[in-house]
Amino acid sequence: MIGNAAMLELEGLFVKRGGKRVLDLPLLTLAENETLAVIGPNGAGKSTLLLSIAGLLSPDSGRLRFKGKAIDLSGNTTAYRRRLTMVFQDPLLFDCTVEENVATGLRIRGIGGKELHRQVDLALERFKITHLGRRSARALSGGEAQRVALARAFALQPELVLMDEPFNALDPLARRVLVDDLAHNLHLAGTAAIITSHDRDKVQRLANRVLVLDKGRPVQYGTVDELQQKAHHPFVAAFFGG
Repeated sequence: MIGNAAMLELEGLFVKRGGKRVLDLPLLTLAENETLAVIGPNGAGKSTLLLSIAGLLSPDSGRLRFKGKAIDLSGNTTAYRRRLTMVFQDPLLFDCTVEENVATGLRIRGIGGKELHRQVDLALERFKITHLGRRSARALSGGEAQRVALARAFALQPELVLMDEPFNALDPLARRVLVDDLAHNLHLAGTAAIITSHDRDKVQRLANRVLVLDKGRPVQYGTVDELQQKAHHPFVAAFFGG
C-alpha cells in the first residue's frame, strides 16, 4: 500500500452466481490517489469485483468502508455511487453529440448554465477531444469514443474511477496514447482508480499495485516490481513474461 490514507477498504467480500462462488476476497485496501490494477484469467472475478465496489451488484456478504464510513451495499447506495464513476470496455455512448454525452452525468446531478459548459469544456480539453464536441457519437472511431467515455467520467470529478478493460478493443497505437493521457489525468485530478486489464504495458504504466485473481480468489498482491521479480502463480509469470 502506498503511503496515503486508505480511501477504500473491503473485508470478506463474497459473491455467488447460480449457486457458485465467483468472488471471495478476504481483504482489499485502496489508498487515496492510488491506481490498482486487477488482473487474472477470464472468469477470475475481476468484473464482479468492480460491479460490487460500484454498488451495481449486491454481494452475498462483505463490508465496505469509503473514507472511513461504512457503506451498506445491500441498501440505498445512491450517495456513495455519486462519489465514483465506472468506465466499461464498450463506451456506451448516447445517440447525441460528444458535448451532450459528456454533459449527461452533470445534468443528472443538477448542474447547468455556465458551470455545466465550463466542466464539459475542461473534460473535453483534458482528453484532447475539444474538436469533436459537435460531432455525433455515432461518427466516432473506437479510440475517440473511449476518450468521450473517459471525459464523461472525469467531468463528474469523481473520487474513484473504476475501469473494466477500457482499452481492450483499441489498436496498439491508440491504446498507448490514451493510456498516457489517462495516467496524466489521474495524476492531475488526484483521482484513485481500479482498472482491470489483460495488457502488461498498461498495468506497468498505470498501476501502483496489482491484485491477481483466479477463480474468484486472490493469488498474489503487490507492486509491479514485486510481481515481476517473484511470481507465485503461473498466470503472473506468463503475464509479466517470466
